[in-house]
Amino acid sequence: MKHGLVCLIIASVIACHVAVAQDSTTLKSPLSFSIGTYINYGFIFAHSDKVQNTANAFPIGFTTALNWQRTDRQDFDLYRCLPRHSLLIAYYNFDKAILGKGVNISYSLEPHFMLSEKLSLYPKFSAGLGILSNPHDSISNPTNGSYSLPVNVYLALGVGLRWQFSKQWSMNLATEYQHISNGGLYKPNVGMNFPTVGIGVEYSPQGLELKKFVCSRGTKETFRSRRLDVQIFGVTKYGDFTGTGKHYPIMGLNFTGSWRVSRIHAWTAAAEAYQDQYLQERASTEGVVSSGSRIGVLAGHEFLLGKYIFSQQIGMYLAGSHHNDLVYHRWGLLYFFKPKWSVGFNMLVHRQTADFTDLRVTYSFFRK
Repeated sequence: MKHGLVCLIIASVIACHVAVAQDSTTLKSPLSFSIGTYINYGFIFAHSDKVQNTANAFPIGFTTALNWQRTDRQDFDLYRCLPRHSLLIAYYNFDKAILGKGVNISYSLEPHFMLSEKLSLYPKFSAGLGILSNPHDSISNPTNGSYSLPVNVYLALGVGLRWQFSKQWSMNLATEYQHISNGGLYKPNVGMNFPTVGIGVEYSPQGLELKKFVCSRGTKETFRSRRLDVQIFGVTKYGDFTGTGKHYPIMGLNFTGSWRVSRIHAWTAAAEAYQDQYLQERASTEGVVSSGSRIGVLAGHEFLLGKYIFSQQIGMYLAGSHHNDLVYHRWGLLYFFKPKWSVGFNMLVHRQTADFTDLRVTYSFFRK
């Protein structure tokens, strides 16, 4: 399905908002609301020879954020931080005619860690859609190798500081690494990578003050010390090797062991195998015999955030690395809708280029 990945991102955002409502009911503590506005400035990282015509572009953007923040002691005891959920709408001028302009609509997770009574540090993960104005076109825009669909996947990783200077007002300073591509659904799709720095202000009509709590003992734990995940994942990837474009399935199996080392941190080791019919067909057109099968081992880290797991892993192919680097990395988000069942998505990347983003279903075995 051509827009299957778009549907996946929309479904993930809906699931996240359902989770917010469920957590609010469970915790019985109100979510404090605020609205923020930010200006962002950065540069296009021309990470491939195919997009060198985007070098020396300096995007400028304006973002509006609707935030729902947890602030109470019971929230801190559960998460060991003060989590925030946000809906972000950003407008960007990419400073190059071939790239055009864009609107990013995304869902964001921010666990806030208090450095003092007024200052918090937070990592930030955002996922959503990038709606872009000037995709590749063989006639009107043939030199755009970055993206070829008007609607794409948007992902961002960042870190920021929030300074509360009054009960209702605060300032934010953040840096992010932002990525837009269609996940391999359609070519060309080298993708857009643009690091940015942003500064902005935040206003809470009812007041929003984050407190620095001391950890309580005996708090109920969401994730136990050891976990074994069995994951089934898949996606389709578009290719045109014979003049008739089609979508090729990618299906695989992953086993991940997780060892928690603190309330929100865990180390992981994993092994995976998958069959990539896109790779198989591409190799065939190049005169190379390949089954399209890949086997890899990975190691990484997890943030354990309530019902969510945000993971980062680096891997190495043991077999099937034809036409790609030996080393790759993965970025994923899981949501636990049942104590042992979760759904989510995971992006596989070679250097700075995304290969594909898959949908996965996970069953977890817990051990103390």
